Amino acid sequence: MVVIVVDTLRADRLGFAGYARGTSPRLDAWVASGRVFERAWATSPWTLPSFGSLLTGELPARHAAGVRLHDDSGRVTALDPELPSLAERLQGRGWATAGIVNNPWLDARFGLARGFDTWDHVAGDNARIRRADEMVDRALAWIDERSDRRFLLLLHLFDPHMDYDAPPPYRGRFTAALPSEEALPVRDFRRIRAAAPVLGERERRFIGAAYDEEVAFVDAQLGRLLDGLDRRGVLRDGLVVFTSDHGEELFEHRGFEHGHALWEEVLRVPLVFWGRGVEPGREPAPASLVDVTPTILDAVGVPLPAGVEGVSLWGNLRRGEPLPPRTLFAEEPLTGSLRRVALRWPHKLEVEIPTGRRRLFALDADPGESRLAGGDHPRAAARLQREVEARFQGLGPRGAPEAVRPRGALERRLRALGYLD
Repeated sequence: MVVIVVDTLRADRLGFAGYARGTSPRLDAWVASGRVFERAWATSPWTLPSFGSLLTGELPARHAAGVRLHDDSGRVTALDPELPSLAERLQGRGWATAGIVNNPWLDARFGLARGFDTWDHVAGDNARIRRADEMVDRALAWIDERSDRRFLLLLHLFDPHMDYDAPPPYRGRFTAALPSEEALPVRDFRRIRAAAPVLGERERRFIGAAYDEEVAFVDAQLGRLLDGLDRRGVLRDGLVVFTSDHGEELFEHRGFEHGHALWEEVLRVPLVFWGRGVEPGREPAPASLVDVTPTILDAVGVPLPAGVEGVSLWGNLRRGEPLPPRTLFAEEPLTGSLRRVALRWPHKLEVEIPTGRRRLFALDADPGESRLAGGDHPRAAARLQREVEARFQGLGPRGAPEAVRPRGALERRLRALGYLD
């Protein structure tokens, strides 16, 4: 089992999702042999709660990783100690487990390292990261050392996160022809974030092109990784999952970066499966990061946890079985007030919990969320409001997750990335 997570990767910046710039030729070729979930969502607009959902099948309110304490302390809670993760469930059945990861929010003190025999974590920041080529090398080397055992490998690639500073030959591939006051590397995120509402169109295009250069570099490394997994028989005998923890705002709603809003450009993520028994094709039914753990457990015959939020996609992957109609949820932005989203295609309702203010969008007619749809769809708004209230009523961790306040080097890294003021 190989789970690949590319940090900050928007689904709509990939060719197989309709993007025309040519950012993902290797992935575009590979998806022909995989199953693509065309409407997949993260559960949060930032890394820690989304990874918690990926590795448990639960919403942030339940698994607790990345849930803020609204007391001005700067603390967030770690993973619920009584909630077993995917790695723990497989490790307990004799699987070798490893996570090769970069983001500071994936520090072991937040609980996501539980169940991993190896947690190869270096907390990168904007200027110092292990690039995707090094990470792919490390992943393939780890697999080669354990080719005689069942294994779970979680591989995290950090590159599309700020700074936008792709290496040659991708550096300048899309930006060189764009006149702008901006220059590579794009790194002054605080200035850009503050100026986002009034930034000129040329600057916006340049910054978006710099982001695309990072995506193109990662695409080349993902192609190399998939080639390597194919040669090693992983695509024949196992299951490979490719996704992202969240996307990135690139000025569509006068905002920049991620963590503070629940727009589609931040919540929509790619989700593709390859492997033994997977029926290639495209699936339009909505899916979520909470579905990854139930799918993997189902694929290897491990009983699914009772009452888990996510559903197994395994029947759909193997036989094209239809997915049940359902409502998906997202929540827990890192900054601002607590907000939650309920999405039952094509309607998406965002609710601000302290005030009760709500916004409804109809994504089929308005995929860019440019206008409110509440007056046109009053029944949808009322139904989703009730679903939000019912789903989160009493939902919380069963244990007592630790409240973590980043200190020392971790605090400096998170501050450099703009997560802490």
